[in-house]
Amino acid sequence: MQKNQDGLRPSSADIQNSASVEYFAASHANYSGMVTLAMGLSMAVILLGIVVLLTGFLGEEYRRLLSGLLAVRELTAGGFIVGALALYLNCMNSAVRRPLLRRIAVGLAVLLLVGGLASLAHGVMYALGWLPLEGADTISPLAIPPLLSLGFVLMATALLLHDWRLLGGYYPAEYLAFALIALSAIPLVGYLYDVSQFIYLDFPLPVSLLSALVFALLGAALLMARPAHALMAVIMRIAPGGQMLRHLLPQTLFLLLAFSLLLNWGMTHGWIVPELVLPTLTLINGAIVLFIFWGSASRLDSEYGERTRNAQKLAETSALLNAVSESTSDPIFVKNRQGLMIFANPATLHKLGKTWEEAMYRSSRELFLVQEEADTVDRDDRRVMASGKPEKLEQTLHLPEGVVTFQTAKVPWFGKDGSVQGVIGISTDITERKQAEDELRQRESQLEKTVIQRTALLRELTNHLETVREEEKRAIARELHDNMGASLTALSMHLEGVYQILPPDEKWADRKTRMQGLMKSLVATTRRIQTELRPNTLDLFGLKAAISEQLDELHERTGIACHASLPDEDVDVGHEMEIAIYRMLQEMLNNVTKHAKASKVDVILDIDEDHVALTVRDDGVGIPEERRDNHKTYGLRGLRERATFFGGEVDIRSTPGKGAFISISLPIRPELAPSEA
Repeated sequence: MQKNQDGLRPSSADIQNSASVEYFAASHANYSGMVTLAMGLSMAVILLGIVVLLTGFLGEEYRRLLSGLLAVRELTAGGFIVGALALYLNCMNSAVRRPLLRRIAVGLAVLLLVGGLASLAHGVMYALGWLPLEGADTISPLAIPPLLSLGFVLMATALLLHDWRLLGGYYPAEYLAFALIALSAIPLVGYLYDVSQFIYLDFPLPVSLLSALVFALLGAALLMARPAHALMAVIMRIAPGGQMLRHLLPQTLFLLLAFSLLLNWGMTHGWIVPELVLPTLTLINGAIVLFIFWGSASRLDSEYGERTRNAQKLAETSALLNAVSESTSDPIFVKNRQGLMIFANPATLHKLGKTWEEAMYRSSRELFLVQEEADTVDRDDRRVMASGKPEKLEQTLHLPEGVVTFQTAKVPWFGKDGSVQGVIGISTDITERKQAEDELRQRESQLEKTVIQRTALLRELTNHLETVREEEKRAIARELHDNMGASLTALSMHLEGVYQILPPDEKWADRKTRMQGLMKSLVATTRRIQTELRPNTLDLFGLKAAISEQLDELHERTGIACHASLPDEDVDVGHEMEIAIYRMLQEMLNNVTKHAKASKVDVILDIDEDHVALTVRDDGVGIPEERRDNHKTYGLRGLRERATFFGGEVDIRSTPGKGAFISISLPIRPELAPSEA
């Protein structure tokens, strides 16, 4: 194979050579048909021989009808059956490759050779006068004309040497088959021109017309059985020589035979003088040969010109494709159905680190460094060829320059008949892009970790601030209880002493009543503020009592009907979570008081092994959608922040005019258990 100056890829001559290979390979598509035809001819000869043998058992009236078949002797019919059967088995063996069939065929050929030699010796003994020779009726049934015996010997030898080849690439069996056809042509010409010497050949028995035809068919079948052998391949190819032979041979033989018969007929009827037959035949045959070959030469010139133009177009197209494939930095390659590399542009060879001689007709395992990657490439190629559809693949391969990632577009390569011949691929090196993507993903991962860490710190800070705020509330509540409460109690006691010394005047009685009411209101307000800052009930009696107290206070203050559904057992979720649940309930009830315009509120507290859930449901006007999704709404945002801190979630549902449903679910974490708080 030629190569261009860089020695890396096939030149346009290589492409034309590959096209020639495909061109000649297309001519082999008819080989199987020729073998099938040879098997059909063999089977026809076998059936003919069987019919000849069966005619011996028929009555006289049927024997007269089959007189043509009776001209073939039983021994000749048996030889036809044995030879045709051996040829049939040889044809089958070429398709299925079974040693048993070949051995049976060889055995039959040997039997035919022995029989042919025996009958030939028998005929020679008649010819030499060693056996009595008075007429056809006195000849033994085992005797057949020597020409037929020689035909059996030639056929048996051809069968034994059917697949044997000489050093020069020639097959002797083909020449023996041509000899068999030429031998059968002698009696055929005798019957055609009524020449008895060609029919009897100095033997009492004639060579029957049917026997001569059968030998001609067997010779042709011997050639058809191996259409890829040297001589038959010339006829079978689509090349100009094969086309000329297929066109010229039948025409030439037909015209020569037709004019020969015409001259013979004219000489028989006295229209042509015998002395003029040979010159006339020479002139006519010369004119026929000149006319046929001149026309064939003209046709070949026309085909040659057309092929030259096509070759020029192909060369221009190939040069353009070569320029494109050589100038691109993307690897371009073509593989056949066996997965072997049959084309690779310089970029492909550069990536593989090989020359064209090192890469051509190599499998993936021979081209790539890692066997698993080569198997993956082959698997992708087979899938594309099987589906007949293009695919885009991403492949990471270990190459001499390092690990490279390709984005490869693979498409099936269709032949002229529409069958898949292989796969075509164009790859793009995306290693840098993949590295950038990997770095981006790594940075995103680091950013996510940083965000998680910062979120954890913010949660801890929020928890700390919440703890500080609760402690401040507790301190303020304690101050209100200890100082303000004691002061109010002392003031109330002093006022009681003052009330006793006031004159019994109606004006002072009214002031006494207002002072007592103001004192009660001040005490109630102080207790309410103290409870809101730090409910003593929560610290003393737990979450359930604190929720009940809060609902009672809401009912007394607003008149809203409040209903609580609380678990029977004590709620023990840790001090921090109790405070968070209490504060979230405060916020939800505060929203109901300010915005819901509700007449009834249901509070449900549910707890299991893993979660605690607080649900508040009212029959008010509902929460507008824009307010539910508004993160600037401090009340709802505070609920979400508190729930998120404990790893929980808030579910808010509302239908305008049909109330609102707010559910908070918090996981009970071990680190928040009371024993560890």
